[in-house]
Amino acid sequence: MSVRSIMCPNCAAPLELEATQSHVTCPYCSVTSELKKVSELIEHFMLPVVYNVEQIRTELVGDILKHPGVPEDLHKSLKVTKLDLKFFPYFIVTVHLRTEYKGNGEYATFSNRYKSGYRHISTHLKPEQGIFDDTREFIIYAAEDVNNELLNFEISTRGKRYFQALEAEKVKADVVPSIFDLDQAKNEATNQMREIHKGLMLKELAQILEVRDKPDVEGVYLLHIPFYFIEFEAAGKKHEAILDGATGRTVITTVPRETSYWVQVGILTTLFAGIGLAGIFFAIQSTLFNFQYFGIFGAIAGLILAGRTLQLGLKSRYRETQKSRKRRS
Repeated sequence: MSVRSIMCPNCAAPLELEATQSHVTCPYCSVTSELKKVSELIEHFMLPVVYNVEQIRTELVGDILKHPGVPEDLHKSLKVTKLDLKFFPYFIVTVHLRTEYKGNGEYATFSNRYKSGYRHISTHLKPEQGIFDDTREFIIYAAEDVNNELLNFEISTRGKRYFQALEAEKVKADVVPSIFDLDQAKNEATNQMREIHKGLMLKELAQILEVRDKPDVEGVYLLHIPFYFIEFEAAGKKHEAILDGATGRTVITTVPRETSYWVQVGILTTLFAGIGLAGIFFAIQSTLFNFQYFGIFGAIAGLILAGRTLQLGLKSRYRETQKSRKRRS
């Protein structure tokens, strides 16, 4: 007889039950719960908090020190003033979708050839049909309060274990509830898959006339990920950061910089802008073609460098890149 692992509806402890069971008594909280259908229950997992407060601080300092203008003694001077640990919910949904479509594709007819081209180009529609058939995994952010940094963060699912409320309590972490139930999570992932197929169809067709699709959700579970929300002081100012407590990755942080850094940025920006303005002056005033050309080149190069220096210099927020995420995976 098939056995499935689920979480206790009362205390979220891991339980095992047979497919025919309609009630289950939890050995941890002794509460007996009525179950509708095993297929309607959500498998609930969590990633453990691997990095403690001191380790997560070390990871944060290491990421910040990659940037220019950061105090060299940051590992000593950075002071954490506030720290919250929260488990955020994500649904992991695997969807298979077969989409059959019919429509009209746009084609061109060329006529009246002239030299290397044509004088007349006319377009017409031609019936087309095809099939898109693939399977994808979707990560659905399921918290009520939308945090764009966590919404776009590429979470890891390695090392997951069945969710236990006691484990979250042990590390004094809040558990953010999911705003989706099982059906809503499935629908959200299926709709995202349909949008992907729609985009593929629009690349092939000028007009979509008929669409028939057959979605199949092959797997779904709820996963809670621990994140540290940190407020810290450095370089005489207050800053904020979010780090993944399971992997130590930096989601986002503001970067503290010394006053000397801003002075250097200002000097370089002014220097490049001066070169650009001098180039404009040469281009306007000079009567010789070579000097005009040199002036135009100097103006373009100087203004581009000034803008780029100012853009990079004023960048005060850091998100871990795809390359650095792979380095730690």
